[in-house]
Amino acid sequence: MIRQVVGQQLDHDPNFRWRGEAVTRIENLSDIAFALALGMIISGADVPSTFSELKRFLFFLIPTAAAFGVMLQIWTIHFTFFRRYGVADKTIITLNSILIFVVLYLAYPLRFTFESLYAWIIGQLTGNYTLAIELGMVDNNAALTIAFYVVAYGVCLGLLALKYSHVIRRRDILDLNAHELVTTRITRGYLAAGAIISLMIVPLALYTPLGPMSAFLLFAMVPVRHMLTRYYQRGLKSDAPETAA
Repeated sequence: MIRQVVGQQLDHDPNFRWRGEAVTRIENLSDIAFALALGMIISGADVPSTFSELKRFLFFLIPTAAAFGVMLQIWTIHFTFFRRYGVADKTIITLNSILIFVVLYLAYPLRFTFESLYAWIIGQLTGNYTLAIELGMVDNNAALTIAFYVVAYGVCLGLLALKYSHVIRRRDILDLNAHELVTTRITRGYLAAGAIISLMIVPLALYTPLGPMSAFLLFAMVPVRHMLTRYYQRGLKSDAPETAA
């Protein structure tokens, strides 16, 4: 009982009942995979042995932290899902297995993508493209790198959205109340929108002057989530029974 109360207070929404108190085997496997992916992002750089290499290592701290943050965001959504619903049926196992594969495959390219984008932005700001050229970010390579990243990121969000769609179909079995169902639908809509936006960025990166900068359109997910929250919460209030004065 104490664990449940503490867990709810630490959750993003303390009013959402946690159904996944026990860690399932598929969740345990997923955590191991995410830990490996996070370690791959950090350990992807060579150990600096000279002062010049140390400066280079510290120079790429910002893109490394960004890649780490993206992977941690995906894990947080994954963690919250299992804590809230505790579902581990065949559908979830299948979707989660694909997610693990994509996450592990994405780790090294994710760091390289952020390092390349960072070098390209530095070149745009300073006019010195030495580092970008060293990383191979010439001609259309930067746009291709961003296209690869947003596709992989979109696939991760799409898989997570499918998991949320699955629990919505099982809402009666899970006994989701009105608030929990609205929260679930908001999260699913947010993830689905992120997957769609990611795929829309691909042609913008490859065939428009925006090029690699089109990746910043992913920040459009923030207002999308705000709009979804207002839409579903308005419906929740309108469906609520009127109280006597």
